[in-house]
Amino acid sequence: MALLEVDGLKTYFKTQEGTLKAVDGISFNLDKGQAMGLAGESGCGKTTAALSIMKLLPANGFIAGGSINFMKQDMSKLTGDKLRAIRWRDISIIFQGAMNALNPVKRVGDQIVEPILLHEKVDEDVAVKRVKELFELVGINPNRIREYPHEFSGGMRQRVMIAMALACRPKLVICDEPTTALDVMIQAQILQLLKNLQQELELAMIIISHDLSVLAETCDLLSIMYAGKIVERSSAVEVFANPQHPYTKGLIAAFPNIKGERKMPASIAGNPPNLINPPVGCRFADRCYAVQDLCRQEEPPLIEVLPGHFAACHFVKPRGV
Repeated sequence: MALLEVDGLKTYFKTQEGTLKAVDGISFNLDKGQAMGLAGESGCGKTTAALSIMKLLPANGFIAGGSINFMKQDMSKLTGDKLRAIRWRDISIIFQGAMNALNPVKRVGDQIVEPILLHEKVDEDVAVKRVKELFELVGINPNRIREYPHEFSGGMRQRVMIAMALACRPKLVICDEPTTALDVMIQAQILQLLKNLQQELELAMIIISHDLSVLAETCDLLSIMYAGKIVERSSAVEVFANPQHPYTKGLIAAFPNIKGERKMPASIAGNPPNLINPPVGCRFADRCYAVQDLCRQEEPPLIEVLPGHFAACHFVKPRGV
Protein backbone atom coordinates (compact mmCIF):
# COMPACT_ATOMS: atom_id res chain seq x y z
CA MET A 1 0.00 0.00 0.00
CA ALA A 2 1.31 3.46 -0.94
CA LEU A 3 2.12 6.00 1.76
CA LEU A 4 -0.47 8.37 0.26
CA GLU A 5 -3.40 7.40 -1.97
CA VAL A 6 -5.62 10.19 -3.29
CA ASP A 7 -8.68 8.83 -5.07
CA GLY A 8 -11.25 11.00 -6.83
CA LEU A 9 -10.60 14.04 -4.60
CA LYS A 10 -13.08 16.90 -5.03
CA THR A 11 -12.57 20.15 -3.13
CA TYR A 12 -15.08 22.95 -3.60
CA PHE A 13 -15.50 26.50 -2.29
CA LYS A 14 -18.74 28.27 -1.51
CA THR A 15 -18.80 31.76 -3.04
CA GLN A 16 -21.43 34.45 -3.56
CA GLU A 17 -21.61 33.50 -7.25
CA GLY A 18 -21.98 29.76 -6.58
CA THR A 19 -19.90 26.68 -5.79
CA LEU A 20 -16.40 26.84 -7.27
CA LYS A 21 -15.02 23.40 -8.18
CA ALA A 22 -11.34 24.09 -7.50
CA VAL A 23 -10.31 20.41 -7.49
CA ASP A 24 -12.71 18.19 -9.36
CA GLY A 25 -11.83 14.51 -9.14
CA ILE A 26 -8.06 13.92 -9.05
CA SER A 27 -6.22 10.71 -8.18
CA PHE A 28 -2.57 9.84 -7.54
CA ASN A 29 -0.37 7.66 -5.31
CA LEU A 30 2.88 8.47 -3.56
CA ASP A 31 5.31 5.98 -2.01
CA LYS A 32 7.85 6.49 0.76
CA GLY A 33 10.86 8.44 -0.49
CA GLN A 34 9.19 9.63 -3.72
CA ALA A 35 8.88 13.26 -4.79
CA MET A 36 5.91 14.29 -6.92
CA GLY A 37 5.50 17.63 -8.63
CA LEU A 38 2.17 19.39 -9.20
CA ALA A 39 2.43 21.85 -12.09
CA GLY A 40 0.05 24.16 -13.90
CA GLU A 41 -1.07 27.76 -14.25
CA SER A 42 -2.15 29.84 -11.27
CA GLY A 43 -5.66 28.86 -10.19
CA CYS A 44 -5.49 25.31 -11.56
CA GLY A 45 -5.98 23.74 -8.11
CA LYS A 46 -2.41 22.79 -7.11
CA THR A 47 -2.35 24.43 -3.70
CA THR A 48 -5.97 23.52 -2.97
CA ALA A 49 -5.18 19.85 -3.61
CA ALA A 50 -2.22 19.99 -1.24
CA LEU A 51 -4.09 21.85 1.50
CA SER A 52 -6.90 19.31 1.20
CA ILE A 53 -4.49 16.53 2.19
CA MET A 54 -3.83 18.30 5.50
CA LYS A 55 -7.38 19.70 5.76
CA LEU A 56 -6.08 23.25 6.00
CA LEU A 57 -8.85 24.71 3.85
CA PRO A 58 -10.42 28.12 4.59
CA ALA A 59 -13.88 28.29 6.15
CA ASN A 60 -15.70 28.32 2.80
CA GLY A 61 -13.79 25.29 1.46
CA PHE A 62 -14.88 21.68 1.85
CA ILE A 63 -14.04 18.22 0.55
CA ALA A 64 -17.01 17.26 -1.60
CA GLY A 65 -15.94 13.75 -2.56
CA GLY A 66 -13.16 11.20 -2.85
CA SER A 67 -10.72 9.90 -0.28
CA ILE A 68 -7.24 10.80 1.02
CA ASN A 69 -5.68 7.68 2.50
CA PHE A 70 -2.48 8.45 4.38
CA MET A 71 -0.86 5.64 6.36
CA LYS A 72 -4.14 3.68 6.14
CA GLN A 73 -6.24 6.58 7.49
CA ASP A 74 -8.72 8.62 5.46
CA MET A 75 -7.67 12.20 6.15
CA SER A 76 -10.91 13.53 4.65
CA LYS A 77 -12.86 12.02 7.56
CA LEU A 78 -10.55 12.95 10.44
CA THR A 79 -11.34 15.90 12.70
CA GLY A 80 -10.20 17.51 15.95
CA ASP A 81 -7.44 15.90 17.99
CA LYS A 82 -6.95 12.98 15.57
CA LEU A 83 -6.21 15.40 12.75
CA ARG A 84 -3.96 17.64 14.86
CA ALA A 85 -1.96 14.60 15.97
CA ILE A 86 -1.03 13.86 12.33
CA ARG A 87 -0.27 17.40 11.22
CA TRP A 88 3.42 18.25 11.57
CA ARG A 89 4.22 14.88 13.18
CA ASP A 90 3.51 12.81 10.04
CA ILE A 91 2.68 15.46 7.41
CA SER A 92 4.14 18.96 7.35
CA ILE A 93 4.10 21.86 4.93
CA ILE A 94 6.51 24.53 3.73
CA PHE A 95 4.21 27.46 3.05
CA GLN A 96 4.57 29.75 0.09
CA GLY A 97 6.42 32.91 1.10
CA ALA A 98 8.51 32.43 4.25
CA MET A 99 8.48 36.22 4.63
CA ASN A 100 4.91 35.99 5.93
CA ALA A 101 4.84 32.43 7.33
CA LEU A 102 7.03 33.16 10.38
CA ASN A 103 5.82 35.06 13.46
CA PRO A 104 7.75 38.37 13.36
CA VAL A 105 7.70 38.87 17.15
CA LYS A 106 8.84 35.38 18.13
CA ARG A 107 12.40 34.03 17.99
CA VAL A 108 12.88 31.57 15.13
CA GLY A 109 14.18 28.82 17.41
CA ASP A 110 11.10 29.05 19.64
CA GLN A 111 8.86 28.67 16.60
CA ILE A 112 10.50 25.33 15.79
CA VAL A 113 10.65 24.14 19.39
CA GLU A 114 6.88 24.60 19.73
CA PRO A 115 5.72 21.73 17.43
CA ILE A 116 8.38 19.39 18.91
CA LEU A 117 7.08 19.96 22.46
CA LEU A 118 3.50 19.69 21.24
CA HIS A 119 3.89 16.33 19.48
CA GLU A 120 6.66 14.58 21.40
CA LYS A 121 7.25 13.78 25.07
CA VAL A 122 10.61 15.52 25.38
CA ASP A 123 11.83 18.38 27.57
CA GLU A 124 12.80 21.78 26.22
CA ASP A 125 16.55 21.10 26.32
CA VAL A 126 16.13 18.10 24.00
CA ALA A 127 13.93 20.15 21.68
CA VAL A 128 16.45 23.00 21.53
CA LYS A 129 19.24 20.53 20.76
CA ARG A 130 17.20 19.15 17.85
CA VAL A 131 16.54 22.67 16.53
CA LYS A 132 20.29 23.30 16.49
CA GLU A 133 20.80 20.04 14.58
CA LEU A 134 18.09 21.09 12.11
CA PHE A 135 19.78 24.45 11.60
CA GLU A 136 23.04 22.66 10.78
CA LEU A 137 21.13 20.36 8.42
CA VAL A 138 19.72 23.29 6.43
CA GLY A 139 22.97 25.28 6.51
CA ILE A 140 22.32 27.89 9.22
CA ASN A 141 24.62 28.64 12.15
CA PRO A 142 22.95 26.99 15.20
CA ASN A 143 23.93 29.99 17.34
CA ARG A 144 21.27 32.03 15.52
CA ILE A 145 18.26 30.23 17.00
CA ARG A 146 17.67 33.17 19.40
CA GLU A 147 17.31 35.69 16.58
CA TYR A 148 14.10 37.08 15.07
CA PRO A 149 12.86 36.58 11.48
CA HIS A 150 13.77 40.15 10.43
CA GLU A 151 17.42 39.35 11.16
CA PHE A 152 17.45 36.68 8.44
CA SER A 153 17.60 37.09 4.67
CA GLY A 154 14.80 35.73 2.48
CA GLY A 155 16.76 32.60 1.61
CA MET A 156 17.59 31.94 5.26
CA ARG A 157 13.96 32.35 6.27
CA GLN A 158 13.06 29.77 3.66
CA ARG A 159 15.64 27.45 5.22
CA VAL A 160 14.07 28.10 8.64
CA MET A 161 10.70 27.03 7.19
CA ILE A 162 12.29 23.83 5.89
CA ALA A 163 13.81 23.18 9.32
CA MET A 164 10.41 23.75 10.92
CA ALA A 165 8.75 21.33 8.47
CA LEU A 166 11.31 18.66 9.45
CA ALA A 167 11.06 19.32 13.19
CA CYS A 168 8.95 16.24 14.04
CA ARG A 169 10.56 13.97 11.44
CA PRO A 170 7.48 13.64 9.21
CA LYS A 171 6.99 11.04 6.50
CA LEU A 172 5.51 13.50 3.98
CA VAL A 173 6.43 17.14 3.37
CA ILE A 174 4.33 19.40 1.14
CA CYS A 175 6.31 22.24 -0.47
CA ASP A 176 4.09 25.05 -1.75
CA GLU A 177 6.18 27.12 -4.17
CA PRO A 178 9.26 26.72 -1.93
CA THR A 179 11.46 29.07 -3.97
CA THR A 180 9.00 31.89 -4.71
CA ALA A 181 10.55 35.39 -4.51
CA LEU A 182 14.09 34.05 -4.11
CA ASP A 183 16.91 35.03 -6.44
CA VAL A 184 18.32 32.42 -8.82
CA MET A 185 21.39 31.54 -6.72
CA ILE A 186 19.38 31.06 -3.50
CA GLN A 187 16.73 29.14 -5.43
CA ALA A 188 19.36 26.67 -6.65
CA GLN A 189 20.64 26.20 -3.09
CA ILE A 190 17.13 25.55 -1.71
CA LEU A 191 16.35 23.04 -4.47
CA GLN A 192 19.59 21.16 -3.86
CA LEU A 193 18.85 21.17 -0.13
CA LEU A 194 15.39 19.68 -0.68
CA LYS A 195 16.81 17.03 -2.97
CA ASN A 196 19.51 16.08 -0.45
CA LEU A 197 17.04 15.94 2.44
CA GLN A 198 14.70 13.72 0.47
CA GLN A 199 17.48 11.22 -0.15
CA GLU A 200 19.02 11.36 3.34
CA LEU A 201 15.74 11.16 5.29
CA GLU A 202 13.69 9.08 2.79
CA LEU A 203 11.05 11.79 2.74
CA ALA A 204 8.02 11.66 0.49
CA MET A 205 7.47 15.12 -0.97
CA ILE A 206 4.80 16.95 -2.94
CA ILE A 207 6.29 20.02 -4.61
CA ILE A 208 3.89 22.61 -6.02
CA SER A 209 5.19 24.98 -8.67
CA HIS A 210 4.36 26.64 -11.97
CA ASP A 211 8.10 26.58 -12.70
CA LEU A 212 8.85 23.40 -14.64
CA SER A 213 12.60 23.76 -14.07
CA VAL A 214 12.03 23.45 -10.30
CA LEU A 215 10.13 20.21 -10.76
CA ALA A 216 12.63 18.83 -13.27
CA GLU A 217 15.38 19.28 -10.66
CA THR A 218 13.60 17.76 -7.70
CA CYS A 219 10.82 15.32 -8.67
CA ASP A 220 10.51 11.65 -9.57
CA LEU A 221 6.87 11.97 -10.65
CA LEU A 222 4.98 14.83 -12.28
CA SER A 223 1.26 15.60 -12.48
CA ILE A 224 0.04 18.40 -14.73
CA MET A 225 -3.15 20.11 -13.52
CA TYR A 226 -5.56 22.22 -15.53
CA ALA A 227 -8.86 23.70 -14.30
CA GLY A 228 -9.13 21.41 -11.29
CA LYS A 229 -8.17 18.18 -13.04
CA ILE A 230 -5.01 16.19 -13.69
CA VAL A 231 -4.59 16.09 -17.46
CA GLU A 232 -1.28 14.20 -17.55
CA ARG A 233 0.90 12.28 -15.11
CA SER A 234 3.97 10.08 -15.32
CA SER A 235 7.60 10.17 -14.28
CA ALA A 236 9.07 13.67 -14.54
CA VAL A 237 11.56 12.49 -17.17
CA GLU A 238 8.82 10.93 -19.30
CA VAL A 239 6.54 13.99 -19.16
CA PHE A 240 9.33 16.32 -20.27
CA ALA A 241 10.68 13.96 -22.93
CA ASN A 242 7.37 12.78 -24.36
CA PRO A 243 4.43 15.07 -23.47
CA GLN A 244 1.06 13.77 -24.65
CA HIS A 245 -1.55 16.38 -23.70
CA PRO A 246 -1.74 19.64 -25.72
CA TYR A 247 -1.66 21.66 -22.50
CA THR A 248 1.54 19.95 -21.34
CA LYS A 249 3.09 20.58 -24.73
CA GLY A 250 2.12 24.25 -24.43
CA LEU A 251 3.68 24.58 -20.98
CA ILE A 252 6.94 23.02 -22.13
CA ALA A 253 7.00 25.17 -25.28
CA ALA A 254 6.58 28.27 -23.09
CA PHE A 255 9.69 27.33 -21.12
CA PRO A 256 12.64 29.42 -22.41
CA ASN A 257 15.66 27.63 -23.85
CA ILE A 258 18.81 29.49 -22.80
CA LYS A 259 20.83 27.68 -25.49
CA GLY A 260 18.36 28.39 -28.27
CA GLU A 261 17.63 31.40 -30.45
CA ARG A 262 16.75 34.60 -28.59
CA LYS A 263 13.02 35.11 -29.01
CA MET A 264 9.84 35.51 -27.04
CA PRO A 265 8.75 32.10 -25.68
CA ALA A 266 5.52 30.62 -26.97
CA SER A 267 2.36 31.24 -24.96
CA ILE A 268 -1.01 29.54 -24.59
CA ALA A 269 -3.75 31.84 -25.87
CA GLY A 270 -6.94 32.44 -23.91
CA ASN A 271 -7.87 32.01 -20.26
CA PRO A 272 -8.84 29.07 -18.05
CA PRO A 273 -12.57 28.35 -17.74
CA ASN A 274 -14.86 29.56 -14.97
CA LEU A 275 -14.91 26.72 -12.43
CA ILE A 276 -18.24 27.82 -10.98
CA ASN A 277 -19.80 26.76 -14.28
CA PRO A 278 -17.17 24.57 -15.96
CA PRO A 279 -17.74 23.74 -19.62
CA VAL A 280 -19.06 20.41 -20.84
CA GLY A 281 -16.38 18.22 -22.37
CA CYS A 282 -12.66 18.97 -22.23
CA ARG A 283 -11.91 22.03 -20.11
CA PHE A 284 -8.94 22.90 -22.29
CA ALA A 285 -10.98 22.89 -25.53
CA ASP A 286 -11.26 26.67 -25.96
CA ARG A 287 -7.46 27.04 -25.83
CA CYS A 288 -6.42 23.89 -27.68
CA TYR A 289 -4.84 23.98 -31.15
CA ALA A 290 -6.23 20.50 -31.94
CA VAL A 291 -9.83 21.00 -30.75
CA GLN A 292 -12.60 19.02 -32.48
CA ASP A 293 -16.38 18.83 -31.96
CA LEU A 294 -15.97 15.77 -29.73
CA CYS A 295 -13.87 17.83 -27.30
CA ARG A 296 -16.83 20.10 -26.54
CA GLN A 297 -19.25 17.21 -26.10
CA GLU A 298 -17.48 14.61 -23.94
CA GLU A 299 -14.93 14.86 -21.15
CA PRO A 300 -11.84 12.81 -22.02
CA PRO A 301 -10.88 10.16 -19.43
CA LEU A 302 -7.37 9.89 -18.01
CA ILE A 303 -6.03 6.83 -19.85
CA GLU A 304 -2.70 5.02 -19.93
CA VAL A 305 -1.00 5.84 -23.22
CA LEU A 306 2.45 4.42 -22.39
CA PRO A 307 3.61 2.27 -19.47
CA GLY A 308 2.94 4.39 -16.38
CA HIS A 309 2.11 7.45 -18.50
CA PHE A 310 -1.46 8.79 -18.37
CA ALA A 311 -3.13 11.59 -20.32
CA ALA A 312 -6.68 12.95 -20.65
CA CYS A 313 -7.19 13.73 -24.34
CA HIS A 314 -9.55 12.28 -26.93
CA PHE A 315 -6.76 12.07 -29.49
CA VAL A 316 -4.09 10.14 -27.63
CA LYS A 317 -3.99 6.40 -28.25
CA PRO A 318 -4.52 4.00 -25.31
CA ARG A 319 -1.59 1.75 -24.46
CA GLY A 320 -1.35 -1.23 -26.80
CA VAL A 321 -3.49 0.30 -29.55
